[in-house]
Amino acid sequence: MTLVGFKQATIQILDEDLKPVAGKKFVVKGETNKGATSGFEITGLSPEAVKVYGSNAPYYVSQQGTGEVEATFSALDLPSKIEHEVLGRTSGTNGVFHVGEKTVAPYCAILFESADLRGQKIGTGLYAGKFSRDAVSAETLNGDSYEPEADEYKFTPIAKVIDSENQTVGFADSDSSFVALETELFGTTTEGGNG
Repeated sequence: MTLVGFKQATIQILDEDLKPVAGKKFVVKGETNKGATSGFEITGLSPEAVKVYGSNAPYYVSQQGTGEVEATFSALDLPSKIEHEVLGRTSGTNGVFHVGEKTVAPYCAILFESADLRGQKIGTGLYAGKFSRDAVSAETLNGDSYEPEADEYKFTPIAKVIDSENQTVGFADSDSSFVALETELFGTTTEGGNG
C-alpha cells in the first residue's frame, strides 16, 4: 500500500491504564498557528525472519510478531502547549516549563491520516507509547529567505490489549475501518483536564 500525503495527526494523552484522558486530544492539521504535519515513519513492523533447517535444507521460516517498533513524527510549528504536554514538561508558578529529574512523559495514542493512490483515506495508529525529543537547536539568519524545518519527535510504542490480544499498530483502509480505528485508539475516556 502506497501512502500519499500526510493530512493530519491526532494525539491523545492516556492515563497509566492506557485509557484516553478526557479533554487531552490534540489534532495537528495545518490550521494557522496550530501546527502542521510534515512526515511520519514507523519501523520494525516485521521481525527478522529466521530459517529453520531440516533434512539438509531450509524447512521452515520462523517469523511471528513484530520487530522493535519505533516511529518518528515530524511537524512544523507544533504549538508549545502540545509539545510540553506530550513530552511531560511541567510548568512552575512563573510559567516556565521544566525538564529535570522528575520529568515523565505521559503515554499517548496517535493516529496518522494519509490517503492511498486512489484518494481513499488511510489511517495508521499506534495504540500507546511515549514521545521524546532529544535536542533543540537554532541557527543564525543569513540574509536568505527563511524556510523553517520540521521538528522531529520519536515515539516509542508499547503493546495494548485490543480484542483480547496485544497489539501495537492498527491500519485502516476504508471509511468504516477508519472510524473503528479511531474508537480503538480514543474510545473510552477517563476524567482529565482540558486540551
